[in-house]
Amino acid sequence: MLKRLYHLALIIAIVLMGVMVVSAQDSAILIVAPDGQFSTIEAALEVAETGATIEVHGGSYEAPLMIEKSVTLIGIDNPVIDGGGEGTIVIISADDAVFRGFTIRNTGQNNSHEDSGIVVEAERVIIEDNLLENVLFGIYFANAHDSVARNNIVRGYDIDLARRGDGMRVWFSHNMLLENNDISSSRDMLIWYADDITIINNRFYNNRYGLHFMYSNNAYIEGNQFMNNSVGTYLMYSNGLRVIGNNLSYNRGPSGYGLALKDMDGVVANDNWFIGNRAGLYIDNSPSLYEGYNEFYNNAFAYNDIGIAAQPHIVRNHFYSNAFLENAQQASTRGRGTLQANSWSIEGVGNYWSDYAGYDADENLIGDMPYRAEGLFEDLADTYPELRFFIYSPAAQAVDMAASAFPSLRPEPKLIDDAPLITIPLPDAAILLQTQSESSLLFPSLLLILFGTLPFWSLFYQRYQSLKIGTKGLVS
Repeated sequence: MLKRLYHLALIIAIVLMGVMVVSAQDSAILIVAPDGQFSTIEAALEVAETGATIEVHGGSYEAPLMIEKSVTLIGIDNPVIDGGGEGTIVIISADDAVFRGFTIRNTGQNNSHEDSGIVVEAERVIIEDNLLENVLFGIYFANAHDSVARNNIVRGYDIDLARRGDGMRVWFSHNMLLENNDISSSRDMLIWYADDITIINNRFYNNRYGLHFMYSNNAYIEGNQFMNNSVGTYLMYSNGLRVIGNNLSYNRGPSGYGLALKDMDGVVANDNWFIGNRAGLYIDNSPSLYEGYNEFYNNAFAYNDIGIAAQPHIVRNHFYSNAFLENAQQASTRGRGTLQANSWSIEGVGNYWSDYAGYDADENLIGDMPYRAEGLFEDLADTYPELRFFIYSPAAQAVDMAASAFPSLRPEPKLIDDAPLITIPLPDAAILLQTQSESSLLFPSLLLILFGTLPFWSLFYQRYQSLKIGTKGLVS
């Protein structure tokens, strides 16, 4: 009898403990709503324990909001936190906080105060699924190591470019993940003194610099759209960056670079599209270390004013298996000098040049003559950029014709590719098809690239047919 009573008491105790656990979990979810358990977010934060979840239901809530506890705030039915045009709206200073599903709008416009939509001053914070509109600075991470910004939309104020703040800034924050964010109408996406950053599948358009890197090492940049900015991506004073499978197109500000490198070492850029920029790639003093080199392969430079522009003193950049398609000028030096101290073929593999006039008699898909960039008019335009106005004129053609007729007029080649490709290596076109509506010129550009290569495929087919007919004749 005592044994049965003991077992019964034990069962009752276990059931009561389960009820207590469930009750504790239920009590950890605090509800904020205009007519709910709490009417303000601050009231819920005041009683919340570490690890609690606060659900904020639709409505408009006052700013500024200070989050000083490690809690999860989840917006339900699009709650709005409105700054009323003054100061910073949300400040998170607690580690392991989560902020998800809110609309943040109307920061102040004081650049010296860096008025922001969201400021994160803690580690391992997750900012995701938020809409920020009419903000000076968007999301600002400061000493926020191991944090995440994912699926956020940032729209800056519609003001002069010089007066805007950064759509997203990462400062002294290492090991960050920035994924699938959409940022426009801002100044820069700025990464500053922050190592081991992963930037994937974001969209940056209608900004000054789509991405601006300084003093930040070992970053991974993949699958992003950098379009319709003044400069797509400017990487400076860093090393060990991977730039893979990005779309850097129609960046046409005063500089208008798709990708620019300044004092960069150990950069690997592959499978990127550079379409319709003033200059697809710009290189200045990169690599900066004697023992280093940068590597560029399987990229497409198409319909840019200049495919690659570089300072004439740069050395030890490796280019191979890239496609240079119908750029107004394939390569340019900013000043006197050449680019021959760089490698334009690696292990017998060079690049495809749409203006290559050679042939492939041995049919190994490598041109039998080197590609030489030595146009006299282009050489003059490098020294006197104002001459580019005449680039398609009869005058430009006459200058180049004179150089071909009189070798003494021919300039030293800017570059020599000893193994030019006959076939066209193109990156995966899928990255071009993920584009926002603001970039409506991309699809026509892709068609131009595809149809522009039709003459090659037509000649290839004719060559194949002639070989086939010849083989049949030999057999008969």
